[in-house]
Amino acid sequence: MTAPPRLAAPRRNRPGLLAQFVLQWFWLPVWAAVALALGLLVALASAGFNPPLAWLNPWRAVLTWPRFRLEWAGDPARWDAYATERIRARIADAERRPAAHRAHGADGAAVLAVTVPARLFRGVGPDRAAAVAEGWTAEVRGTGRDRWSPGALSLRRPLPQPGR
Repeated sequence: MTAPPRLAAPRRNRPGLLAQFVLQWFWLPVWAAVALALGLLVALASAGFNPPLAWLNPWRAVLTWPRFRLEWAGDPARWDAYATERIRARIADAERRPAAHRAHGADGAAVLAVTVPARLFRGVGPDRAAAVAEGWTAEVRGTGRDRWSPGALSLRRPLPQPGR
């Protein structure tokens, strides 16, 4: 018996979506000040504290106008086009710059690794996102919260051996 496909996340409620879009413009200056203070603290203290670069990336939480419209409409066909374009762009970047996406597989062999955050495939689900990445091994990672939901899609493919 095969497992049922993992479907797209439920559509986000419109008041919450609108609140995120409006309030982010007030939140961004606060984030910039905190990031600057954290950067200065790390530079001046030299205490060996190295925050993850993701802390300094505002695009993780910013809801752009195109994505706001996409989530507001909730149209599965538009979500499919959006997710396909974003996943293929990340794969193309990994193939164009293999040194930046190099990792080691479970057996120690070199692999190309791409991580696709759930915000890019929320409307189509992890199974459709994995299907877009044909030729890559896909693993859905959870968020680590009490109620499981996809946090990211991890894509891996063996690196071609030099001289072959």
